[in-house]
Amino acid sequence: MTNAREYADRIIELERKRDYRGAHEVLKEALTIYPTHPFLLRTEVYLLLRLNKTKEARTKAEGRVEMLKNDIFFLKTYLSVLRQEKAKEDMERLLTAILSWGVGDEDFHVFLVKTASQCVGREKGEEVLRQALARFPESEPLKKIAADGETAEGGASRFTLYRQKFAGKKTAEAVAEIEAIMVMPGYAGDYDLHLYLADLYKKMERYDQAVEIYTRLLALRDHEFTRKMLGYTYYKMGDKEQAAAYLKSVFIKRPDDHFLARTIFKIFEEKADYMGLEQLVAEALALRPDAKHLYGLLKKARRWQKDCATL
Repeated sequence: MTNAREYADRIIELERKRDYRGAHEVLKEALTIYPTHPFLLRTEVYLLLRLNKTKEARTKAEGRVEMLKNDIFFLKTYLSVLRQEKAKEDMERLLTAILSWGVGDEDFHVFLVKTASQCVGREKGEEVLRQALARFPESEPLKKIAADGETAEGGASRFTLYRQKFAGKKTAEAVAEIEAIMVMPGYAGDYDLHLYLADLYKKMERYDQAVEIYTRLLALRDHEFTRKMLGYTYYKMGDKEQAAAYLKSVFIKRPDDHFLARTIFKIFEEKADYMGLEQLVAEALALRPDAKHLYGLLKKARRWQKDCATL
């Protein structure tokens, strides 16, 4: 009798030849003898996906997720099946469950971040990214995704895609085109397109219009990126109080954002508010004691505090 290892070798060889139908026939035979073998169970889902039998693949995966929840290949395949089925809500639930199980290495978590962002949405992508970074804080790929703010597949968010789409146009031309399509049903509720339009308004120094968009978007959905952009816009307008109000909460959670840290420093320096900066840094360090660069920020702040005292 053929053993499980021999069946596996035959299936893998057929897969290498891209003979998925032949591999599936061998696999069905193997399952009659070894119905609970993990390799066979996960590979069946994969082969059904390759054969475009996504509904059957999904049914099989749903019945096996508890048994195979520590199998990275199976989980990737299951997510790919749900993606093919455009089952956004089920994909979101599966991503949440995978994170709660604590399975997978750094590369797998990079895959989860990109999958969540592209297939579920930016907020889910950022949620997965935060949890991935909590588990792998020294991961360079994850830190790069966080720094770029690009959590979709291939590293491009929809905001970034809009920026690329209009890259060849003058700012005024891009604004006119976007304002014209905003009234169309398919674009009226496009959060990322509104974000990009606000970014263009900032470039044109039409800060009031940018603030109006950011404020409206925050009323629809509280989002750290939008809050940060609104804070930066207020800073450009010279409104330090409003800028600090929006930027502080983001800084406490993300002290590694060096551009944000520099902006916060400038705000408190211009206000000559060393005590306020010290309190804010203390809050950030309470959450992120590893953010040691903040001590350097305080050291610089003490110098301008002394300078102010001698004036």
